[in-house]
Parts: sequence; structure tokens; C-alpha cells
Amino acid sequence: MLAGPSRDWSVFKPLFADHWEPFQHAHPRYQTAYYDALVAKRLACGNPDKMGYVAYRCRQCGQGTPRVARSCQSSLCLRCATVHVDNGVSQVSTRLHAGVISRHIILTVPAMCRTTCSQHAAVVLSALMRCGVQCLEDF
Repeated sequence: MLAGPSRDWSVFKPLFADHWEPFQHAHPRYQTAYYDALVAKRLACGNPDKMGYVAYRCRQCGQGTPRVARSCQSSLCLRCATVHVDNGVSQVSTRLHAGVISRHIILTVPAMCRTTCSQHAAVVLSALMRCGVQCLEDF
């Protein structure tokens, strides 16, 4: 018995399948092999024919071969990314101030500055992050 692709957790899969190319045309910065690979992995997640599977059987009697499809581990996949997010939060929480379990803060850039920040991300965003960290530490 081969486990088929799970559909209950993947309500967004058809959105990626149907709208990825139009999205790329509207947003040229996503027209890269990197994003194409992430989306391809996302679309194949949970499908044993595309991602492979692990077969298990009983150690005592040797009966049965339940097969579990491998996951894609794509950052675009809600099911797979959750594991990586949980691991990241766990690592960050060990470095936070005493008594703080976790802290989630989003620092945003004003809309009129986003194009410049995107074009010069290495310089601008690193400076903004240093400034943001200093502000939070002072606070």
C-alpha cells in the first residue's frame, strides 16, 4: 500500500500550481532558479512518486510495509517550514534575556524606501538591522 499525497494540509498547493507563473511575471525579482526550485519542491511535497518514501515493517513478524512519503523541506511549504521555524525559535530563545521564553518582533521599512532597500539590500538592510538591534537593546 503506497501512501498517496496528502491533500488535507495542502490547501495552498493549487494556488502555487495555478498562479506561480503569473506571480513571477508581475514580480520579476522572483524569476530565478532558486525560487523555481522552492516552488517545485513545494508542489511535490508529500507525493511519494516525486519525493520518495520510507518503508517500514514490523520487527517481530516482518509483516506490512507501510510507506511514508518524504517531505520537501521547502521554506514555502507550510507543513515543512513549521519544523524549521520551531527549531529557529528554540535556538533564538536560548540567547534572549533571562526569563524571556521567546520574542517575535518585526521591523518594517516604509513603503517609499522599499525599492531602494531591495536594490541595495546588503548595505542598507545590515545598517537598519544594527540600528534596530541597538534600539531594542536600549529599550
